[in-house]
Amino acid sequence: MWVVFDVDGVLIDVGESYDVATRLTAEYFLRLFGVEREIKLEWVRELRRKGSFGDDFKVSEALILFALSGRAEELIEEFPEGGTIEWVRERFGFQVFGGSIERVFNTFYLGREYPGRLFDFPGLWKRERPIVRRNLLEEASARFKLGVVTGRSALEMKLAERVIGFRFENVVTRESYLKPDPRALWELVKGERGVYVGDTVNDGLFIENYRRRYGREFGFVMVGRDVRDVNEFLEELLEGEQT
Repeated sequence: MWVVFDVDGVLIDVGESYDVATRLTAEYFLRLFGVEREIKLEWVRELRRKGSFGDDFKVSEALILFALSGRAEELIEEFPEGGTIEWVRERFGFQVFGGSIERVFNTFYLGREYPGRLFDFPGLWKRERPIVRRNLLEEASARFKLGVVTGRSALEMKLAERVIGFRFENVVTRESYLKPDPRALWELVKGERGVYVGDTVNDGLFIENYRRRYGREFGFVMVGRDVRDVNEFLEELLEGEQT
């Protein structure tokens, strides 16, 4: 049986890294447009929770456009569950060049780990802290096939493993596929049974897409809805194996 994890918000607390990098990226572009406006972290979190973005570059773009309108809070409330960046672009008839957003975001998040950085920055990834307990991953790895499907890049995943202190043998990063593309999960599990542990609407959509495309059952556990955190899930899973 497979146990496959999302990383951000599940294995690692990214409240002081990705969330802040998204906010700083949006504010950076707003200043380029001559707009001084604060992006609230709660906007970042709510938009990511509701949307099917795949990565934080698109979350940043949505926040830039929402903030330029002067109606960010209202538009985030209107944004549909499972909505995509296309909903935002169609609404405004405009988009921000993704390559530029990616480079600014990576400068803030990766800092000196990023060869293409625009300016010196220490890197917000250093603020990340593990949520998952390493001993639970080690115990689970002796009984199950563990894997990760994440919107992180391969470099970002290596940094995540440094934070957690655990290396995953089976990983699919955004260089291959972006959630909710179900091929990301198929590449890992090849139709074998298992469960995916995520924390967003997009993660749930990802598993729905997999079931529909491949006609295979695969479980989904949502942190914050089905379990308090990933440690509770792993403890229950391991206890179930012992009984």
